[in-house]
Amino acid sequence: MRTLGYLGPPGTFSHTAALHYAELHGYVPVCCSSLDALVHKVANRELTCSIVPVENSQGGSVVETLDLLTEVEGIWIIAELLLPVKQHLLVRPGVRLGDIERIYSHPQALSQCRGFLKKQLPDTPVVETISTASAALIVADAEAAIYAAVGSQSAAVSYGLQILLADIQDQAANTTRFVVLGKEKPVFSGEAKTSLVLAVQDAPGALCRLLNPLVQREINLTRIESRPAGSKLGDYIFFIDFEGHPGSPNVGEAIMELRINSMWLKVLGYYPSAAQVDSSIHRQTVQAIDLPSLRREIDRVDAELLSLLTSRQRLVEQVAAFKSVDTVVDKKREKEILYRVKELAEQNSIDPDMIEGIYRQIFQGAVRRQVEMLTLCQ
Repeated sequence: MRTLGYLGPPGTFSHTAALHYAELHGYVPVCCSSLDALVHKVANRELTCSIVPVENSQGGSVVETLDLLTEVEGIWIIAELLLPVKQHLLVRPGVRLGDIERIYSHPQALSQCRGFLKKQLPDTPVVETISTASAALIVADAEAAIYAAVGSQSAAVSYGLQILLADIQDQAANTTRFVVLGKEKPVFSGEAKTSLVLAVQDAPGALCRLLNPLVQREINLTRIESRPAGSKLGDYIFFIDFEGHPGSPNVGEAIMELRINSMWLKVLGYYPSAAQVDSSIHRQTVQAIDLPSLRREIDRVDAELLSLLTSRQRLVEQVAAFKSVDTVVDKKREKEILYRVKELAEQNSIDPDMIEGIYRQIFQGAVRRQVEMLTLCQ
């Protein structure tokens, strides 16, 4: 099973990015509790890949991600993905703007909506949370229905909240850049971007000498950022992204010169540009969330579930051709399926005991159907 880790809980923007990438590339999304876990689980082969936020157009870089990319060995950036960030004011159904007594959200989400909050809710206390999804959960579980959360449409759907006001972020073009991390070195052809991190000696003209190999070869630099090296004040490391693939002669030569001009250098990865990975994300629209629309969404999901159960039943009927009445029940196979679906349920914050009960009913129905078919064939 190909798994894709994301920073949970469900309803975060990381969850939204993971769902898009997983659908396109055939992964099963797996919720993780920290960026550290996402990176190390890929390095230890506990996850096939992970998707992590690396920078936001308004809030800047995600420092923890940059530090982990520098420190952890044996992982590669294999893709990037740009997700438009649409922040909404989420409340329980029936709450009006003037009713709100407290606002919850992640610090970065709050900073992205600072202007709106100052203008619309200037005297309302603001409480920081570990994620926008946890803020939505607090509002949904509160005994008093007078709280609000700043978060995504996904968080509203996940926790049964209403979007009171949509698109409240101060910058309309607010975007978060995610990168996908894998254990295997990427193999692909075509247009590419390369990311690396390096350290230079603190000396006059050090940065100029560092960038010269890229300038001489007319390699387009798309990002450069410095971070304190952690050794002493004044020592910095640089994160650099540029267009091109290390397999091409000019990029390969440039990286060799960069190594010569730096104290140390680590290639973080090379990957297709975000437009090649997923252009459909940029067509995402925001819909108002209210009780009728939530119920319509539930009806749509129910229809999909029934369609999938119908497909499963057809497969069960085909399996019957390979069995006899005495071999219809396969306890080993049932045990394997139960273990897998309960594990997936737990990873996605669904009660595994409930899922086990559902699947035991599915098993009983499958056995009855196979026995019927085998009896008719005798």
